[in-house]
Amino acid sequence: MRKHPSNPKLTEANKCIFVKDYDQAEALIEELVKSPEHGNDLLIHLRRIELASKVDKLDSLVESYSQQSAENPSNLTIKLAHLFAEQHTDNLTNKEALERYLTLLQTEGPNAGIFYGIGYCYEVESNLDRSRRAYEQCLNIDSSWHPAYFGLSQVYYQLGDEKKGDQYFSHFEELAPYNVYGNFETHRKLSLEFAEREDFESAEVAIRTLSEWWIESKGFAPSEIQLFERFASAKIAEIDGDDVTATGRRHQGRLVAHKILEDEESSESILYFAAKVLEEFAELTLALEMYRRILKAEITNPEMVQKIGAQFVSLGEFNIAKDIFEEAYKIHPDQPEIRFCLMVVRLKLAKVNVEDYLASRETLKRLIEEDGDRTEIMSLLMAMTAKYNQDPEVQGHMADVFVDLGHKDKARRHFEKMYELDSYSRYSTLKYASFLMQHQDADLAKQLLEKINDPQNLTPDELCELNWLNATYEFRKTNYESAMSRLHKLIEGEPWSLTYLLLEVRCLSEMAKIKHDFLVYDEALERLMAGDEENPNWGVYDAQTESLRKARCNELVFVRAKLRYLYTEGDEASVKMLTQAAATFNAQQSIFELLKLLNTNFDSPNIYWALGVLFREIWQLETASMWFDQMLLHAKVDNSQRARAYLELADCFCWRGINLEKAIEYTKLSQDLGLRSDKRTMRILAHGYLKLGKAQQADVFLQDTVSNDDPEVIYLRGLVCYRNGATEEANTIWKPLLTYPVETLRVHHIKQEIMKYYFDKQPYRALN
Repeated sequence: MRKHPSNPKLTEANKCIFVKDYDQAEALIEELVKSPEHGNDLLIHLRRIELASKVDKLDSLVESYSQQSAENPSNLTIKLAHLFAEQHTDNLTNKEALERYLTLLQTEGPNAGIFYGIGYCYEVESNLDRSRRAYEQCLNIDSSWHPAYFGLSQVYYQLGDEKKGDQYFSHFEELAPYNVYGNFETHRKLSLEFAEREDFESAEVAIRTLSEWWIESKGFAPSEIQLFERFASAKIAEIDGDDVTATGRRHQGRLVAHKILEDEESSESILYFAAKVLEEFAELTLALEMYRRILKAEITNPEMVQKIGAQFVSLGEFNIAKDIFEEAYKIHPDQPEIRFCLMVVRLKLAKVNVEDYLASRETLKRLIEEDGDRTEIMSLLMAMTAKYNQDPEVQGHMADVFVDLGHKDKARRHFEKMYELDSYSRYSTLKYASFLMQHQDADLAKQLLEKINDPQNLTPDELCELNWLNATYEFRKTNYESAMSRLHKLIEGEPWSLTYLLLEVRCLSEMAKIKHDFLVYDEALERLMAGDEENPNWGVYDAQTESLRKARCNELVFVRAKLRYLYTEGDEASVKMLTQAAATFNAQQSIFELLKLLNTNFDSPNIYWALGVLFREIWQLETASMWFDQMLLHAKVDNSQRARAYLELADCFCWRGINLEKAIEYTKLSQDLGLRSDKRTMRILAHGYLKLGKAQQADVFLQDTVSNDDPEVIYLRGLVCYRNGATEEANTIWKPLLTYPVETLRVHHIKQEIMKYYFDKQPYRALN
């Protein structure tokens, strides 16, 4: 987009039109159209036509152009000016105007003015696509033709494309700022300019037309626009020496300002705009109230906070800024921008080099994130506190370093200093409370936690930390049930957090000790709880877990299995123990927790196997089959895992009564891949052959299954007899299962099947 060549006289005429000084504008434009230099500028003629329509001189202008066109028929500028002028009267229809533009296009060839006229005619007809193309062709010929930008903006607004409409309207305003009302800066600058010229009437018109435009276009004038109008017009009256009027307008302006402050719907942007207006007119007390209102409200625009802070710093108003941001800090103590602005102001008041200090903070942040050298971190912290020892974050980092070094007393002093400086902050409160809770001052930690009395305002991380510390407190006070209640909320969100699991295992162990009065801890677990992860004795750990399993401490066994799984990085033995414990404790909950391990470092074929087993445990056999299928497709599956997947799939197929030939094939595949010694293969083969009606072959495989206490084997042996017509013998085999305890859904379904056959005397073949 190229700018139209500068024309100071046209600009002045446009300013005069803007403030409705039409006589002066007309005189200037007439000078331009009669000058050899500008007489052929069609855009000046367009402006002349617009002015004529405002002052009711359009008919005489049409007559003038008609005479000029007759005298000089080859002058295209005059022809187009005549057509434009005539088009704005009732003497020419839009259709007639369009025909004349199209005729001119044929006779004169491409021309920006002709295409603009065509575009305007199509826009009037609501033929928006053709209008758009004509305006675009106008700009292709001359990109400074600002009326075409306005035309395109209106076309796109009608098409519903607000973004493009705004884009073209912005281009129009840039090229012709005084041709349209509504731009705040245009009204403001023009008012100031006329006031400097001591043309106070025009200065007031420049202000007043802003409200008039709002009322005409939107039906109302916003409070912030009224505020500007009152104070700007008061300033004009003051310069003009009319103190009475100035005082009255200022009073009205203050009333509008209070209305904005009291309106709960006043947004950040409105309040900031009002504050800037009030500053401009030396109403600093009210401006500060606007800033306070912004900073006290819910912060939705961090950049706004930064702008306010930067403004006070640039003006050197450090004490005022300190008061405002300290008030805001008490309401939003953890809002990053408020904290930053307050720190900068305090640094300024302490005469500390802000840039150097902020650079040191960035270096500190990087070193901590990269787990940098502890000595280097300590050296930097000492240097920073030597310059300025009122930064709570630096005090907190200093405390962390002393904790790592084992200097508990020094760490506590720095935590106390951090909290003294930042006691409103939830982050600092939780950080200090965490230290106290870990170092045997649980009661003081609890007092701090009770200050955080509105959990709804906490971030998810802060809420987790609060629940964790409260759970730890309850544990220390031997309120294990209460501690577990809080822990369960945490574990729902993070079921594999070592921190949570270690506290959970301690709670459950203490509860088991009270209930069973036997040893619940072992050397390996005690080392893990103390933070020593080097080569724990898993044999001792597993033996203790087995003792707890026999005592039916199912939840404790499950949590211990989860810990073992995490510490051994998901090895195969741990997965099997975890799956067994999960099935016994709560298969449904365990499925949810295992699903969270997918797409993490723990993602492996073993997780798919565990999920399949647990879905089978809750008798969702189709879903279980899907997970075993996925296990076979996993990129890292080995032959041992593949064998297990085939065997589990075969088992699911048998119970679902589908793909029975494939079930037998998969079982044999699992044997070939290493599971030949697994007696379950015999049971599943027997089940498959029975479902295929091959009772004799099924009986052969059952003979190889030496287990006499497996309810499924007993069920299948009875089924072979039943299939062969020996119903009494089948019932004799099944009878012990009728009183067998139902601890799994598999056993439940076996008993359901037995009950169906036990009391039904029809042959087995008829039942299938």
